[in-house]
Amino acid sequence: MADHPIPNFDSIPDFGDAAPAEKPKRKGISKKTRFEVFKRDGFTCQYCGAHPPAVILHVDHINPVALGGKNHMDNYVTACEPCNLGKSATSLSQVPQSLQDKAAEVKERELQIKGYQRVMDGKRSRIDAEAERVRAVYEIYNNGYTLNASAMVSVRKFIEEIGVHAVEGAMERAYTRGGSRGGEFKYFCGICWNIIKGAGNGTR
Repeated sequence: MADHPIPNFDSIPDFGDAAPAEKPKRKGISKKTRFEVFKRDGFTCQYCGAHPPAVILHVDHINPVALGGKNHMDNYVTACEPCNLGKSATSLSQVPQSLQDKAAEVKERELQIKGYQRVMDGKRSRIDAEAERVRAVYEIYNNGYTLNASAMVSVRKFIEEIGVHAVEGAMERAYTRGGSRGGEFKYFCGICWNIIKGAGNGTR
């Protein structure tokens, strides 16, 4: 019987001693980076919506470092202390979409606020200009006198309620009614209030 060579086990690689895969290391986040993340997220926790001074904010990893998450801006999110400490190493893969939705919502809200402000500013400017028209009518019948600030507040209110044409007409009527002078502005206000009441009763 032929002799078989004895295998040399020393030449067989020992796979049991292979080095484990290196885990990602969690790096410290600089103050500058934290501020940039907070500014991007509106200084608001992206999990619960809390913001200072009610809470302390942290920069959290969307995909935890322990699960392979990277240390870069796309993987950072603003979180309040309770949310950050409670999340631990749980992956929240839905957060990037949530951030996008929140950003779109904030942008839409800002656009609506700006649009509303433009409308209100335009309305205020229109009423101010129309109030000056009514003041001019008053000055025609009161040479050397003008309406004071308190009276102009009433004029603007009436314009807003019944329109400038009705208010101009009421002013002219009050100062051309004849009789003794005195109490014309009070009479003017009475005319305007009657128009307003009539409009409320559907008789305008």
